[in-house]
Amino acid sequence: MGEGRTQGTRLDAVLLGVLALAAYWFASNGRFMHFNYHLHLSIAFLEGRLHVPKPPPWLTEFAYSEGKAYVYFDPFPAVLLLPFAWLRGERVDISLVSIGLAALNVAFMRIALGGLDVSRRTANLSTLLFAFGTVHLFAAQYGNTWLLAHLCAVAGLTLAWIEATGEANPWILGIFCAIAATSRSPSLLGAPVFLALALRRRPSLRTAVEFAIPLLATALLLGFYNHARFGEWTNNGYLLANEALLRPPHGSFSLLYVLQNVEVYFLRFPGFQATKPWLTLTDHGLGLVATTPAVLLLLRRGWSDRAHDARFVGRLALAACAATLFLYLCYFWDGWRQFGARYTLDFTPFLVVALALRNDDRDGLRAPWLYPALVALSIAVNAWGAWWWRAHDW
Repeated sequence: MGEGRTQGTRLDAVLLGVLALAAYWFASNGRFMHFNYHLHLSIAFLEGRLHVPKPPPWLTEFAYSEGKAYVYFDPFPAVLLLPFAWLRGERVDISLVSIGLAALNVAFMRIALGGLDVSRRTANLSTLLFAFGTVHLFAAQYGNTWLLAHLCAVAGLTLAWIEATGEANPWILGIFCAIAATSRSPSLLGAPVFLALALRRRPSLRTAVEFAIPLLATALLLGFYNHARFGEWTNNGYLLANEALLRPPHGSFSLLYVLQNVEVYFLRFPGFQATKPWLTLTDHGLGLVATTPAVLLLLRRGWSDRAHDARFVGRLALAACAATLFLYLCYFWDGWRQFGARYTLDFTPFLVVALALRNDDRDGLRAPWLYPALVALSIAVNAWGAWWWRAHDW
């Protein structure tokens, strides 16, 4: 990337990040976020414990062992919160942390797209789509413990894209993938994309080993963490506690859930009524096509003719989307209490990369106005969702 283009990317990243910070702040309801499991886990870490000794009564999702309450969500968000917890303890408002992290994600995404060498227009449009036309906006706006975990996973994956389009250092790529995977376990399904890009740059066994070491070290630490809590290396408490709480009819994962989840992710649209506000939502939110109609442009043919290895990179990104989505199609739960399908955040960085490469300005691109039009529509839908969430006090 030339020096002028690099400066343009950095300037755009700063401006878009600041815009996102202001928009996310405005969209939030300003209330203290009490659903903050990761903050209590962070405080426990600082006090030399793995359990939460006296959880507040509104926090009920724990796995219990020998009478102790353990947070069973992936632990990296608690690690991120350590300096905040050290400074302010339980007074930390994780919704504010979510707003700041989400704004950084927007800047990271613009840098990642600049590294792909798509046109500046495409990079900015795609970043706007990511920031305001996906459920990333809702995650930033609401910022509870579950959404903070998604934002951490998005940060890890987006930073990995920046590295993959730059030096593609396998050690660093492995670390970023480990951050994503210890924020939201399903995001590990995107790791092979970055291994493939690292091997494309340096095709050797050493590259694969260096990439794997941070992931294996993280897996070992998680094994010790699980054993210290539940006496088992591979039991993190999540599936057992979740199944006990929600009682899925076919276990947590089954092909029997696929048909119902096709509706969840592709066919769930707003309800209609004859009086204001005319459009309505349920606690389960909307599907991906409804919240981000720009995804329909993945059906376009061709790839960018200016981005390096566009076909190879684009197909890898689509493969990561497909792998993660298939896992969720087999999962019994849809996320609940959301504007859109929040689980899609675990592959949204791949989705945005694929869309940018599909819709980059090029000769022979039919109806070039379609991408900006559907980006604008996606932003309008999510802006409406932000209003709905605040107006109905969810």
